[in-house]
Amino acid sequence: MRRKSIISILMLVVCSGALWPAIGCKKAESPKTDQPPKEETKPMTYYVDADKGNDNNPGTGINSAWKSLDKINAMQFNPGDSILLQSGDSWEGQLLLKGAGVDGKPIVLSNYGTGNKPHIKGEGKVDHVILLENVDHWTLNNLEISNQASQIGNRTGIMIRSLNGSKKHFHITNMYIHDVMGDYSFETKGKNTGGIGIIGGPSTRFDDILIENCEIGPVNRVGIFTNLTDARNATRGNRPITNLVIRKNKIHHCAGDGAIIRYAYKPVISHNVAYDNHNADENLVKHGVALWCRSTDEALFEYNEVYNTRGSMDGQAFDADLDSYRTIVQYNYSHDNEGGFMLVYGTSSDAIVRYNISANDGLKGKHIFDFPVWESPRGSGIFHNNTIVIPEGVEAVLADEALETARFYNNIFYNKGTGKTVIRSGGKTANFHNNSFVGYQTVDIPDSAPLLSDPKLTSPDNVQTGYNSTNGFRLGTDSPYGDKGIAIKPLENKYWLPNEGVNDFGDRPLNVKPIGAYLK
Repeated sequence: MRRKSIISILMLVVCSGALWPAIGCKKAESPKTDQPPKEETKPMTYYVDADKGNDNNPGTGINSAWKSLDKINAMQFNPGDSILLQSGDSWEGQLLLKGAGVDGKPIVLSNYGTGNKPHIKGEGKVDHVILLENVDHWTLNNLEISNQASQIGNRTGIMIRSLNGSKKHFHITNMYIHDVMGDYSFETKGKNTGGIGIIGGPSTRFDDILIENCEIGPVNRVGIFTNLTDARNATRGNRPITNLVIRKNKIHHCAGDGAIIRYAYKPVISHNVAYDNHNADENLVKHGVALWCRSTDEALFEYNEVYNTRGSMDGQAFDADLDSYRTIVQYNYSHDNEGGFMLVYGTSSDAIVRYNISANDGLKGKHIFDFPVWESPRGSGIFHNNTIVIPEGVEAVLADEALETARFYNNIFYNKGTGKTVIRSGGKTANFHNNSFVGYQTVDIPDSAPLLSDPKLTSPDNVQTGYNSTNGFRLGTDSPYGDKGIAIKPLENKYWLPNEGVNDFGDRPLNVKPIGAYLK
């Protein structure tokens, strides 16, 4: 017993001392302890002053500001950081923004001080004046951007691009983007140039995109666009762009289109003013529309004013284009658009177009609603409670080559021009029921129950610019049609919205259903 005890004690001594590695003793493991949590980086604010700054400064104060865009491009920013450019200053070059914010802590690029918005000029030497590539959670506001050149190119003002992964929270507000020389082409290379672009790859998902209170124009070719490099997976029910809102912007003098919304689920395009778009030579830009969507689910266009869209090759205010499912166009004021009010193209299906005013549209396109015959199946939808006014000297057809899949109810068609009601396609046309017709020969009216009395619009010839200048399209107090609208849902099992409208164009509660967009 004593000998074993001595050996045991010796082994303990040896293994606890410096000799243990040599004789193969196993060292006792220390108990595991939790690592202390990594300390979050404190958000920083960096200042950039083109006149008084110095890139050797820390950048963390107005009096210790950086100077150049290169300094910003060399930095990797952290959640909650802000980069502020001196108001009234200008820089030439490009911003390549790096780093990502997190929920509740976006990275902010904005301005400080008083004066004009800080101006970043690409001068045609860069493709994208501001590039956000493979990053997310960024907020940009209060900047001026231009990218002028003498030759066309693959240029934008702001480009958000990620070819894979999920990217979230891009808020772009109060920007002035102008004089961007992109590409005139009607093909993708042209439609991916202009003011603000968002491009994903075959597996990219974008969420929470806001473009608000911006002025965009003049630009070539498109004011705002979304697109994918490969859209095979972006099918109905699986649109990869979600929570996209484009509102309260001024979009004007775009060579081609004002806004093209693709591959989005329930995008909202509201309270924008779009004018003088598709204004380049049609031999260069070919077809173009002010505000339109394709390959979207339930895109919502509402409370927009669209006017002076140019041209006869399209040239409309709105377009529900190929593979657009359940597009909603409501409470918009469309006037003086040379191509017409609305294009409903090809595989576009189940649109609902209601409580809009179209005045003086169709001078060159010669149609109000256009359903091009060269696409099959023909676009479909329900069109109700719109007020359409066609002036003298305009030969615009109401529904051009529509089939029975287009259904018209409770509209006012007030015609002082020379156009017919419809151009038939293979002897067929849209279904009309309970619409008001003024200025047409009875024999040309396709309605199963037409309303032929004067609707007594207040002042339909007084077409003015401004969303709130539409009182002339109200029903007068002596109108016979203040309550003659019919319920549509009982007649249409494809009326998929929960109601047929809560308010009229003037935002008054619809306690009765009128003919046209306005109550008495």
